[in-house]
Amino acid sequence: MKNMKTKLLLFTFLVSITLFAQVGNGFENVSGAAFTATGGACQYFDFNTTTEHTLVNYNAPCGLIYVSEPSSGVTLGYSITLDPTSPNGPAGFSDGDFFGVGTSAFFSNEIGFVPPEGSQAFFMEDPDGYITMTFDLVDLAGATNPQFSMQYILEGTSWEVPNDFLKITIKITDCGTSTVTVIDTSGLDIDNLGIEDTWNTLNADLSSFVGCKAQLVIEFSSNSAAEELGLDAILFTGGNTLSIPSFDLNNAISVFPNPSNGYITIKNSGVALGKVVIVDLNGRTVAAYDLNGITVDKELNLSSLLSSGMYFMTLTSKDKSITKKILISEN
Repeated sequence: MKNMKTKLLLFTFLVSITLFAQVGNGFENVSGAAFTATGGACQYFDFNTTTEHTLVNYNAPCGLIYVSEPSSGVTLGYSITLDPTSPNGPAGFSDGDFFGVGTSAFFSNEIGFVPPEGSQAFFMEDPDGYITMTFDLVDLAGATNPQFSMQYILEGTSWEVPNDFLKITIKITDCGTSTVTVIDTSGLDIDNLGIEDTWNTLNADLSSFVGCKAQLVIEFSSNSAAEELGLDAILFTGGNTLSIPSFDLNNAISVFPNPSNGYITIKNSGVALGKVVIVDLNGRTVAAYDLNGITVDKELNLSSLLSSGMYFMTLTSKDKSITKKILISEN
């Protein structure tokens, strides 16, 4: 009876994941910056103050500060543009600011609140211009009840009207064109909205857009170091990222046993594997290994790393990748 229940539970999980695949970004897959204003040792700099342009990851003395990330597995990639010619410009990041993926310790010190999910989140401070953060497309085909959620925090300060604002929308394409507005403070005084100094949760019902493609866009503008925004726990249920091509490696790679108690074998039919990354249902990386081009079977002991539940294992081979669903059961 126990084995039958386990098989039924696994079948239920597999059906659910097929129809309700989850993609998002909790900003856990890259190294977060601790940020400090001391001599610009850990601040984001960008010296284009005249034209709208795409921001790039900045190699600061403290290490690389991430302001963009490619899609990978269930992690949703994003890019950011800055328009310094907008009313809050034109300084942009020429003076150095706290901007990019930040650590929990930084969030705690800067705004007094740690990220609600994991140990990192995305931080925006004083862009002195118009920021547009665009995430990769999400395919809602095959979903029956796609949903969106995320969390954000705004620092309690004196926001200015009309130049300071936060606008979060989801652009819908490939089945007509429409826009779902999740939040828009344009023309409103943020100080009067009761949304400062706390992590707020946003939700959007996308069930009317099954078969469409969705794209999250976050727009933000401010011109003071006290005007700060944090982003975390971005999640689409019922979608798959489209930015990375899908390659069929199923004939060459398999994972067994599945479910397992944490001891897993990657069965390899001669493919040179580069890396394996395992993430949970929230998109957080829980294990990663460099396989150094191995072309034979590989055993992994995950028993001390993973608790019971469903995970995604992404294996890469040169420019190809495949994601396997694995279930960890109780020993």
